[in-house]
Amino acid sequence: MARKKKNAERPRVYEKTDDSYDIEIESEDATDVDNYRSLGFKDGDGVEIETGEGDFILFENADEAGKAAREYWEDMALNDPSEFTAMVSEETLVSWGLGQAAGPGTTKVRNLEEWLDLWRNTPEEQWASYDGNERQVMQLADTVVDELGFKPTVAYRTN
Repeated sequence: MARKKKNAERPRVYEKTDDSYDIEIESEDATDVDNYRSLGFKDGDGVEIETGEGDFILFENADEAGKAAREYWEDMALNDPSEFTAMVSEETLVSWGLGQAAGPGTTKVRNLEEWLDLWRNTPEEQWASYDGNERQVMQLADTVVDELGFKPTVAYRTN
């Protein structure tokens, strides 16, 4: 679902400066979230929003974000194997087929299922492309929660 509004004031995002990366999305009017869309995952209610300070992906909690990250990669492996191969490498896939430890990144595993499960513990590596940080949503107007359909507790900045 996407919604755009001309001349809408985007909600303001306030980040604390003490390395906690907490955010408050301040807006009493749900229509101020002028562009948002559901990411459409079976697991996790991911919603991408635009704000005046950047774009964020919101999830109900970090566990849901991890489930959605795993689903993202599993979906790519099943439905776009050439792209998946380009992302993880042919060498990694051959090693997994032989039961050898391999993988993109620093953590090596012995098969695809183990690698997919790694995403459950590190959703920020998938969703926080801006800086790799998970932020806690500390305050969000009830009207925005109603519009989104869930109460997000974590956010990942994408730009």
